Amino acid sequence: MATRQVEVLVFEGCPNIEKTAERAREAIARTSVPADLRVVRIESDGEAKRLRFLGSPTVRVDGVDVEAGTQGRDDFGLQCRVYAVEGGYQGTPPTDWIAAALRREEPTHAR
Repeated sequence: MATRQVEVLVFEGCPNIEKTAERAREAIARTSVPADLRVVRIESDGEAKRLRFLGSPTVRVDGVDVEAGTQGRDDFGLQCRVYAVEGGYQGTPPTDWIAAALRREEPTHAR
């Protein structure tokens, strides 16, 4: 099995960096999928647009956002990101979303 690339994209000062990285590490351990995890710091609005950065934190597995339905979005920039989860909002994507992306499962969550 090829090693998956997990990226946590953030900007400096985001309060959810460590919690998101922790969830990514947990998803990797839970799935036993070989993966490299790296935190990518976004430094400018131009870089945010170039990298199609939807806000901090963003988690991608092999370049694909772990949140379903993001392909058509274009609200890129240095902004905080929230996730609609079970009728509420969270500042980090759920571990299950990251695990599903690692297993290349079809996401069961929707925006």
